[in-house]
Amino acid sequence: MSARRSRVPSKQQVRVLAHLLQTSAYGYDMMKDLGLGPGTLYGLLKRLFDEGYVEKETEIIEGRCRISYTLTTQGKYYAERALIEHEYEEGIKAMEES
Repeated sequence: MSARRSRVPSKQQVRVLAHLLQTSAYGYDMMKDLGLGPGTLYGLLKRLFDEGYVEKETEIIEGRCRISYTLTTQGKYYAERALIEHEYEEGIKAMEES
């Protein structure tokens, strides 16, 4: 039997996690900052929320409902690990290409 590798986070997920490691953010702001479409971003945020890596805080600002996303303690650990894995995978790709 061959060893099964864990799923490496996608580039988009790594970008979202790196952003949330820096600060909590609203979805719309992340779309602008990261250049991701709403389907991609909110799909990732939903998955991260469902897995317990992100928490949401809802507030009313100027009559509009705004949701702020923040990494949980477990999410910070996951984000840091995901960034290391991503850098490792990119390094392997670079070595294979040269």
